[in-house]
Amino acid sequence: MTYRPKKIVEAWEYNKQWDEWARQGNWSPVGWRWVEGPKGYRLDQLSTANYLVIQRPHASVYHHSYGMTSRFFKGLIEKKLYGAKCPKCGAIYCPPRAHCWNPECRLQETEWVELPLRGEVHTFSVMAFSATPFLKTLPFIIAYVRVEGCCTTVPTRLMKINPWDVYPGLKVNINFVEHPKGDIMDIYCTPAETPDPSKRMMTQEQIERLKNDMQKVKEWVVRKFGSEAKPSIEI
Repeated sequence: MTYRPKKIVEAWEYNKQWDEWARQGNWSPVGWRWVEGPKGYRLDQLSTANYLVIQRPHASVYHHSYGMTSRFFKGLIEKKLYGAKCPKCGAIYCPPRAHCWNPECRLQETEWVELPLRGEVHTFSVMAFSATPFLKTLPFIIAYVRVEGCCTTVPTRLMKINPWDVYPGLKVNINFVEHPKGDIMDIYCTPAETPDPSKRMMTQEQIERLKNDMQKVKEWVVRKFGSEAKPSIEI
């Protein structure tokens, strides 16, 4: 039950411009620079490396660096997917890690390798609510995908599939949005195979209940955002 006051005794109205900004991309990149800077642990033993400096609005515009994982995010802008490979044990991380997490490798610095745009679903969730920037795209599927050859998973949206047809092990293709910004949201996944009905994780009764829930979410999004609503799941 929603509480509604009988009358407003006193109020302070915040600047609604920020509310609109949040809906259009709160914390989403609005600019980037590919810069050269120092690398190393001692001032007398420095080398140089390139870093991606990203600009994000969040009540004010923050400038922060992706540091030693910059190549990954610069690759997204170029519509390429990079992983970080340990030269000692061969483990490949995506999202990248600047140093190998294998204790035997003793924080060995990793090397960049370009990855295939293929993977498989490790786990997933059907989202009926989200942070402000993604509300108008509800409902949608968030999946943790293991990119081919990697030992870790990357969170991404799974599109062009019904949520009841998704299951761990589903083969997917990795795609890029039309205009990448150097952000993890630059990529999304679509099925690379026809889903196997025998691998469904839901009963028909559960599917019907999920369809009903998703329809309610979609109707709420359309009422709230009107023509700006862009639900990711078709019911």
